[in-house]
Amino acid sequence: MPYLSWTEGTQLIRHGLQERCVLGRDPLTCTLAQPNHPELSREHAQINRYSGIWWVRDLDSSNGTFLNGLPINHPHGNALKDGDELVLGGWTIRFTEGFPGLDGATFIERVGDLFQEVKPEPAQAMALVRGIELLHRSTENLLREMDPEAMVKGLLDESLRLLGGDRGFLVMKQPDGTWRTAYRVGDVQEGIGLSRSVLDYVGREQTAVLSNQPLADPRFGGFSLVELHRGSLMCAPLGEEGDLQGALYLDRESEGQPFSRFDLALFQAFVRQGSLALRQAMLHRRALSQAELHGELLRLRHERQRELDQHGQLLAAMATPIRRLRSWSEGLSGTSGLAIQQQLSQLCELMEHGQQADQAEAGAAAGHPWRLEQIQEEVIHRWGPLAHIRGSLLAIDDAPRGSAWVGNGPVLTALSGLVEPVLMQLGSGGSVDGRWDTERGCHVLRLAFPAGLHSPVPDPWTQRVLREAGVRWTWNDQMLSILLPEGPDVQPEEPNRPLLGLVTDELTLLGLFQTVAEVSDVWLFPLEEEPPLPPLPRFRFLVVDAKGVRDPEACILAYRHHPSFSTTPILVVRCAEEDTPRLMQAGATDWLAEGFRWEALHHRLQVLRGHTELQQRALAAERLDSFRKMAGTLKHEINNPLAIILMQVEMLQRKYPEETKLAKIGEMVERIRGLVQVLQKMRETSTEDYADGSSILKLG
Repeated sequence: MPYLSWTEGTQLIRHGLQERCVLGRDPLTCTLAQPNHPELSREHAQINRYSGIWWVRDLDSSNGTFLNGLPINHPHGNALKDGDELVLGGWTIRFTEGFPGLDGATFIERVGDLFQEVKPEPAQAMALVRGIELLHRSTENLLREMDPEAMVKGLLDESLRLLGGDRGFLVMKQPDGTWRTAYRVGDVQEGIGLSRSVLDYVGREQTAVLSNQPLADPRFGGFSLVELHRGSLMCAPLGEEGDLQGALYLDRESEGQPFSRFDLALFQAFVRQGSLALRQAMLHRRALSQAELHGELLRLRHERQRELDQHGQLLAAMATPIRRLRSWSEGLSGTSGLAIQQQLSQLCELMEHGQQADQAEAGAAAGHPWRLEQIQEEVIHRWGPLAHIRGSLLAIDDAPRGSAWVGNGPVLTALSGLVEPVLMQLGSGGSVDGRWDTERGCHVLRLAFPAGLHSPVPDPWTQRVLREAGVRWTWNDQMLSILLPEGPDVQPEEPNRPLLGLVTDELTLLGLFQTVAEVSDVWLFPLEEEPPLPPLPRFRFLVVDAKGVRDPEACILAYRHHPSFSTTPILVVRCAEEDTPRLMQAGATDWLAEGFRWEALHHRLQVLRGHTELQQRALAAERLDSFRKMAGTLKHEINNPLAIILMQVEMLQRKYPEETKLAKIGEMVERIRGLVQVLQKMRETSTEDYADGSSILKLG
């Protein structure tokens, strides 16, 4: 951070530059004011930053502002460099890139590399050779460690050995801005020997610092005298430029053992090399984790293939006794025997389909046309005996001429899985009436059931087969409507699976979340900590790993303000209990602590899905109610003017019967009245629910 500094008497005054700064005499309008300098203007000069460079601009040409003895004449101002001197009237100010007023011996920062700090003297040259030798040896010892945790400890141990420190701390920066001690060496006590004010200064300035008199160091300001000792200290940031990960902190307990400028340069060089080595070790560990994950995926694939083989063997073993039962059932007479034969035939069909599915490669769904008469014969043959057993009657009107496009596979068996559970609810003396209809490029078989029967709830396999075959169904007013597409061109497209967004840097979690995604019927979609630009596909869930991102609170806030995630449930995993309130306040919907299993994660996602669906239904109902109220208001407001217009048109027609335009106006008025009647129907009509949760208004 750059500073402005000036002397008032014998005291050096410092001001850190973080934003635009106005200099002058008026304390109400200026950032820095000197009311006792009459030669200053009310607003004399301004210092601001553009494209990372600080500029000074003169605001009053009559009094003038001087930079290094020369007046500032450029209308946009002049760029400032480290050590520049500004003169405003009698006020002299110095601009420095670092903390001003350091003596270069007791208080030091912003040193160069080793070769820049060594003077051309024999003693200095020997110190450089000795320092490079020690640095090489310490770095070599550090690089022997491949584990990041061991390297963190080695980094601190080698720095103490290299520079002769008594104690040391390696601290890591937390997402909330606090510091956490990762490793410490020497005679240390909790809360003593580690200055938070020094760490905050190093983190803010991004520079290595040295202080041989910490209690008198102006940079730390005596924020906490208890935590500082009288011995010398050095502290350097850990991490690359602009990506602070932590800091290395060394001190000497006794006075009279100062660090030198060369020590700080040596310490700075070692920490930079250590940061690079630590980063390489973390990348190496990540690569190993990815390799282990790839091996685990190969193992799971082999396990899945083995389970498929066992599944096929089991189906083949089951086929023999079922075929034997089917053969014996052929000797049964009556409707009950026929119903048993039909159920056994369906079992055989399902087993054959299961064996084919185990051996087939995934490919594009195919189909073939079926005549409607053939479909009707099949469904009566399958469902008629079952209705007869329940003491009821199934009657379907003759099918019209035409055909429907049905996908390959046991589609009729899946239709039985949809209809037969409803047939099993029939009581004695009931009847099911069926008729054929057409609707939106589909042939529709409508089955009217007696009152009191529940809506069908097909199993997942039945739902999937019907969806892949292009067959849809609705249930409304005890009427089951089965929609069969007329051809492949009108077959509904397979809807895209919703996405499960995952924000984490831990590759080891991908296998767990991939399992949960498959069970939850969603696609796993890895995301960065910064949300991508819109537009985006729809996400059913967003999961944020609290330990896999640098700042989970900022990440949740960013996604919650993103238009594609404003209403998406956000689940935070590996979340510490003490962090839960602020993460929930940032926009998280729910959380899971560390150590969760995939079953708990799957259950939590299903709970969030149900909560979201309830919210959407409540919102849809509220919108529909508002729409109906608006329709009633519009009908009332439109009918009154229409009546007046129509009355005036009739009067004009009597007066000017030859005018044809008046008849056209009357025709348009009647047309508007018809639209108003549609608005009235919107208020009074019921809604029809579909299997996917959608609903429409029935206006016809």
